[in-house]
Amino acid sequence: GEAGKGFAVVASEVRALAQRSAEAAKEIKGLITASSTQVGQGVQLVGRTGQALEAIVAQVAEIDALVTEIAASSKEQATGLNEVNAAVNKMDQVTQQNAAMVEESTAATHALKGEAGELSRLIGEFRTGDHQPISRPARSSPRPATSGARPAPSAPRRMAEKLKASYGGAAAASAPSGDDWQEF
Repeated sequence: GEAGKGFAVVASEVRALAQRSAEAAKEIKGLITASSTQVGQGVQLVGRTGQALEAIVAQVAEIDALVTEIAASSKEQATGLNEVNAAVNKMDQVTQQNAAMVEESTAATHALKGEAGELSRLIGEFRTGDHQPISRPARSSPRPATSGARPAPSAPRRMAEKLKASYGGAAAASAPSGDDWQEF
């Protein structure tokens, strides 16, 4: 009777509990299998991550080498730029010196031009007896020297002779004779 009913209820509960336990064990087995699979995948991912980190370390080392080369090149460029800057400064100084020398040359040229004008004016005041301006004698070809030959008259001697001829010998009294002149 009554005990059998109670036992049947307990037995059905035990059976239901056993079924639930079996289902839970199946679920746990599936979870363990899935977890094992995921752990395997995780291990593979960790291995790939390790490889990626090694590649990153290698890339960082390459970047470090490139940055070091860039720094060295920058130092070389800075040195080159300093040398170029020094050369440009030197060229500027030389250009300024040249400009100053050109200014000095221009001033000297203007002064020389003024002095040449004054000299030309002063020479223009000299007149010969027949009021003809003094002309330059034509150059003669050199003559062969002989044992008794005297040197060719120099420009001052020719001038003295012209003055002597123009003033009728009055200049001869105040001017030394042609033999006293030395050749320039």
